[in-house]
Amino acid sequence: MKWHKRCSYRLLFLGVGLLLLQSKAIAQAPLHWGFVHFPPFYFQTEDGKAAGQLADFVAELMAELERDYTFEQYPNRRMIHLLNEGALDFALVMTSVLKDHSLYRISQRPITSMQLSAFWLGERSEVERVGDLFGSRVILMSGFSYGGMRFMLEPGYGVVREVVEVNEHALGIEALRLNRGDYLLNYKETATLQSAVDDVADIHHSVLKTIDVYFLLRADLPDSEALMQQIDQFLSQQ
Repeated sequence: MKWHKRCSYRLLFLGVGLLLLQSKAIAQAPLHWGFVHFPPFYFQTEDGKAAGQLADFVAELMAELERDYTFEQYPNRRMIHLLNEGALDFALVMTSVLKDHSLYRISQRPITSMQLSAFWLGERSEVERVGDLFGSRVILMSGFSYGGMRFMLEPGYGVVREVVEVNEHALGIEALRLNRGDYLLNYKETATLQSAVDDVADIHHSVLKTIDVYFLLRADLPDSEALMQQIDQFLSQQ
């Protein structure tokens, strides 16, 4: 009888030990980061590495947290879809892309900010607000939320007359140069945009809005609350 009890205890301890090991393995599983092609902030190099200012930030942060992570660059629309399906463990984006904020924990302070700007050629009127685009043809980046302003840029809203969408930053400038639109809306800091701008004479821009970028962490991850506290602490020291 005592032998059976000893076996039962051993099996119980073994089972508890396995559960603890499994829980630790789950908690320490690599985090998956999703991003779009948006230099100089983040992009994937030809040899498959994550690069850019925020890629360096992520590497430093994950080293501090002693967490492994994976990453993938997605097309704009695919990235936003995955984010709103709760399929990404973390992302560094503006909060306006989220349909359901409860899916993610959001850092207390922004990581960086971007300037949403209007670009145009020649003597067109300067744009300071969405209303200044009345009756115009506007070139937009596919999948961008524009800080929550995207719905205002639909022709049905009554301001913009026509929308032309492009998938790459440099293509936006090219569409502007080819007169496919009167104005291009994009973020001024984009490196590939800037390189395209440098090749076009008589181009102008104005800043419409400064938009903050936050760290989003999937809320249902094991220990996500404690992990976000560590992330917030790290951000407070930057």
